[in-house]
Amino acid sequence: MSATATSPGRERRRQAGVLGFLIRRSPVALALVALFLLAASIGPIVAPHSMTDTNLAMALQGPSAEHWLGTDPLGRDVLSRLLGASRVAAQAFLIVVLLGGVIGTTLGLIAGGRGGIVDLLVSRITEILQGFPTILVAIVIVALLSPSLTNAMIAVGLAAVPDFARVSRSVAIQLRDREFVDAARGLGASELRILWSEILPNMIGPLVVVASFDGAQAVLWEASLSFLGLGVQPPAPSFGSMLREAQSFLAIQPSLAIVVGLAVSGFILGLNLLGDALGEYFQKPGRNI
Repeated sequence: MSATATSPGRERRRQAGVLGFLIRRSPVALALVALFLLAASIGPIVAPHSMTDTNLAMALQGPSAEHWLGTDPLGRDVLSRLLGASRVAAQAFLIVVLLGGVIGTTLGLIAGGRGGIVDLLVSRITEILQGFPTILVAIVIVALLSPSLTNAMIAVGLAAVPDFARVSRSVAIQLRDREFVDAARGLGASELRILWSEILPNMIGPLVVVASFDGAQAVLWEASLSFLGLGVQPPAPSFGSMLREAQSFLAIQPSLAIVVGLAVSGFILGLNLLGDALGEYFQKPGRNI
């Protein structure tokens, strides 16, 4: 049995401790992130109108009982499209965190756990990845493939690899000579098993913090790339494409850009505040998920 194994009851108490700390420390961040996740999960289902059907007779209408946030230049309901854009942003978050997290954590875990030439090689690889501008990589990938959310987020995910690799490597270096790791070696556990069963579970906390910050960057990059036409393609809604459509009508209908800007800014702010709170929680000795 792993030295880090815990009972289900203890695991639930730890998770409840994290949630209780976040409620006390940063309730606004928790509320913003929870609201966004709710919109991303059920928003497109409960949207009051179609997100893509156009109606030029209703173009650029202000808030009303039928359209709570008004309509866009093509007469589409802004609230419905915001709900759809929330799901797109959540998909971008997941793609980047999973791609960057899996690759970066694996590289950092192996480098920090093994050391030597392996550590040197992985460090050079992550430095090379970090040297490429994200926007340039996104343009190249989209040019080689096609403009889409997945292709654009691959570039952002690769840019997140060094962040996860640095954190996991640092934690692995701190843990590889600890008593419970030596005990596992003494019991005959292989190095691969030690990395997977003993070291990896103890770096979950710091990795969650990295995921929150890099996830916020993913949402921002998704909006930026869609604004440039490199992400989600029309008529699908996206924060970036909605801002691009609104920029020509700022003098006529400024609320169109304001509500979209507030939506994306609120989620990014929530993730950053949540990352700060999680970082504070896991800095305290003995704290882990």
